[in-house]
Amino acid sequence: MTSGLGTPTGACGYGETGAAYNYGNVADASSKLWENGTVCGACYQVKCGVKGVCNSEGVNIVVTDRGFGDKERDFILSSHALQSMALPNKVSKLLPKSLLDVKYKRVPCRYPGHDNLMVKVTEQSVFGEHLSIVLVYQGGQYDVLGIQIYGGSVKQWKDMKHEDGAVYDFPNPPKGPISLKLKLKDAGLLGGVVKFVKLDNVIPRHWKAGVAYDSKVKLA
Repeated sequence: MTSGLGTPTGACGYGETGAAYNYGNVADASSKLWENGTVCGACYQVKCGVKGVCNSEGVNIVVTDRGFGDKERDFILSSHALQSMALPNKVSKLLPKSLLDVKYKRVPCRYPGHDNLMVKVTEQSVFGEHLSIVLVYQGGQYDVLGIQIYGGSVKQWKDMKHEDGAVYDFPNPPKGPISLKLKLKDAGLLGGVVKFVKLDNVIPRHWKAGVAYDSKVKLA
């Protein structure tokens, strides 16, 4: 990971946004947690149990990438996240450890200063030819199960393609302001309640690659 933060080439597809997401407190999720990228954007509280080295609060991390390693690892934390778990003046004792015994749990995501969900048009998009998006500053505790698109010449809701990570694609996107409909599962409720959230005209007619647009919707 770059400079102790996240990586702009992470498998979730956040691009440059992923490098400093959540102030750099990010992690790669293991294959057993990956679930075809559904875990992207999920928040976890992680605590380590090294006495005299780790603090009691732990750190809240956001999953921005997929990690590969031995089967014992659930997360690969950024060095910034590791530092956040250490007691004052104990960082040097925590960073060299390659494997830590940790406890973790899923928690709602909160982004101070970013109350609304944002829709980012990825850097790989080409105006008029190909649209790919990721959701950023996704508050609450939701898994994205699908995204549909509507607008311009597309007069009915169409499924966007999801292959892996947090990226959803649509070839030959409509020309007008674009609306989206999200299918979300509340991961904080027993059984996982599913709901739909509409983002009306969230992507402008003349959108640009690499730009994140405010949905005016708050997920809490």
